Amino acid sequence: MHPLKRIMYPTSIALWGASDNPLKMGTIQMANILETGYTGTVYPVHPRLDSVLGIPAVRSVAEIDGPVDLAFLVLPTEVVPGVLEECGQAGIRRAVIISGGFKEAAGTRGHDLEEQILDIARRYGIRFLGPNCVGIFNGVCNLNTTTIPEPPVGPGIALASQSGAYTAMIYPLLEAHGMKICQTLSVGNEADMDLADCLEYLKDEREVKAVGLYVETVRRPREFVRAARETVKSKPVVAMYVGGTEAGSRSALSHTGALSGPDGVYDGLFHQAGIIRAEDMDEMLDFLWMFSLQPPAPGPRMAVITNSGGPGSSLAYHAEHAGLVVPRFSAKLSAELDAITGRLAFTGNPIDLTFDTNIFLFKQLLETVFESGEVDGAFVYGLMGSDFMVNLEKRFPAITYGREIWQEQYLQFLREFSAIPQSYDKPMALMSFLGPASDAIGPLIELGVPVFPGARCAARAMRALNDYGRIRDNF
Repeated sequence: MHPLKRIMYPTSIALWGASDNPLKMGTIQMANILETGYTGTVYPVHPRLDSVLGIPAVRSVAEIDGPVDLAFLVLPTEVVPGVLEECGQAGIRRAVIISGGFKEAAGTRGHDLEEQILDIARRYGIRFLGPNCVGIFNGVCNLNTTTIPEPPVGPGIALASQSGAYTAMIYPLLEAHGMKICQTLSVGNEADMDLADCLEYLKDEREVKAVGLYVETVRRPREFVRAARETVKSKPVVAMYVGGTEAGSRSALSHTGALSGPDGVYDGLFHQAGIIRAEDMDEMLDFLWMFSLQPPAPGPRMAVITNSGGPGSSLAYHAEHAGLVVPRFSAKLSAELDAITGRLAFTGNPIDLTFDTNIFLFKQLLETVFESGEVDGAFVYGLMGSDFMVNLEKRFPAITYGREIWQEQYLQFLREFSAIPQSYDKPMALMSFLGPASDAIGPLIELGVPVFPGARCAARAMRALNDYGRIRDNF
């Protein structure tokens, strides 16, 4: 079993650092563990309190009757070595060390303390994440040790990060976009386990469909490349690297004690590893969302289906700007599309319906272009729900009475429409100015269709999906 498996799926946790002070980090994290649905046993360890958050506390780990899978330390820096020694003596072999002030701190004291805990861990065979991290989240077993409550739980995306914020603070952002998160690992200073270890572990996690990495440095390049190359055979890996500038490198050194390198070096490293690089966190999440929901594109040829000229033109422009192809359809395919849309529409690619409230046409159009063999994927703009009916209902009361029947039919259409990419093994990306609250967009996201607010991000995500198809075929 990979050592991270026990860390990510513990049946019991001993936790240091929680108290009756609601503003302490350890208290916040313990509350999140208890309130997220974790079914294992939690043992708060406190030198004075009899209970913490209503859970009986012990004075030391030696008082715990039974095995402990995971030690979770949120303690002052100087205390950590002694507590880790106690864990080793008690037979605990996995730990997450949240505490900071180690090699990322100025001076030699923190560096010496980090070497001390690493020596203790090696003597007892303890494997650990951290120090200077924010913990882990595993939606498969409802374990959330981070400082942010209520992650948007769902299969698909995993994140391993040298920044704690990018494995926890992003939960509200994900939820706002309708994205789900499966697992997150904050590795901090990587004194023991690093990003290469995370890749080795995530490769075999069935619920994880795509892996994102926040990178300030790669400490073991050979092992990192080997782990990544194995992982991308079955799932894509995306990295965001921030150490390639002078300011970014300086920040990384003070953040996790990381020594960074030039952008060009890391571009080469990622290319060798089969990793797709994203410019920023927004782009990385877009890529991961696309990867986790849609099949890889078999080629670069894209159809654009829209009911408005401007967004259609934007999608076509950004698709080609991203390195994709928007081919002119053959006369045969255009004739088939004309039969669906009528002569008022343009069917040369983009397919422009202009304004048409018959949204059911989108299903016929998408199936027709996929069946033609002339495209490898599609962009769609213009699906709308009942939003436009708000004022019409005031003038046409009958619309209100028919809305329930209409919505039932509409949801059935969305189910059929969202299943098309998997049926043809070709991806689809939607662009919409409506958010997840819309009765058109919300159900589509739940059904596995990524919906982007702009043409550029949709095109970049589709290009990344096309790139992964080629990477997977070559590894």
